Amino acid sequence: MVIRAIALSLALLIGIGTIIPLATDLAEAGPKKTKKYRKSQKRYKKYSKRWWRQYRANLRRKRALQARRRALRLRQLRLARLRRSQNTKPLTVAVKTQPADDKAPALLPSGEAAPKSWKRGQTSGSELQFSVDGGNGSAAISVVGPAMGETVNTGRNRAVGGVPTTSLRREVINRMVRENGWVVNDFQKEIGGKNVYVVVAQSQGVGGRVNSRMFYFTEVDGRIYSVATTSQTESADRIAEESEKVINSLQNRVRPVQQAVKE
Repeated sequence: MVIRAIALSLALLIGIGTIIPLATDLAEAGPKKTKKYRKSQKRYKKYSKRWWRQYRANLRRKRALQARRRALRLRQLRLARLRRSQNTKPLTVAVKTQPADDKAPALLPSGEAAPKSWKRGQTSGSELQFSVDGGNGSAAISVVGPAMGETVNTGRNRAVGGVPTTSLRREVINRMVRENGWVVNDFQKEIGGKNVYVVVAQSQGVGGRVNSRMFYFTEVDGRIYSVATTSQTESADRIAEESEKVINSLQNRVRPVQQAVKE
């Protein structure tokens, strides 16, 4: 009996000594060993033709990534500068605040006369307002902000005066949300030899009538001008033609010429 008890005790001790290490390895406190998989490049003999080919490809990828990062950072800085300039020092059109006068001729910022159907409305230091289509519509000319670069009409990075057209479109969308409207289309066209960004929208008018909304953006003398019109749908084509004449007038306005001083 004593020998059998001793044998059973030894068997239990050996079993417990085997189970405890296995349980510890599988427990949460045990060490975790995971394999990290990564895409490995083929290794070629150093300074061989294939090695140099792989080396140049890696350099091109790094440079392209750095260029994209610089372009993104530059765009962020430009947008931040634009927002800061709009919040701190709004640009104004060089027209003094004056009450509406139906008898006085309606003039554009270029000094030329406005279209015949455009009557002068309330004018502030930052915006010129007009009554169009016999009082059934309205128009406004304002300065959106300073130009940041060139106007681009190709590829995905389309811009007006360096400001991306996506930002201008977003401004129109926000305005339409506030005024119970919606954007229909946007495109770029050439007016007076310069590219102009156009956003077409609509909004709910009086009595459930749908009004046509047009927004033109162009760069003139380092500033981005906006010409926004609201009219009835049956008058939209005529108002659009008159708006393009206003854009052409802004682009072709007479600029002062500096003369050299004779000594």
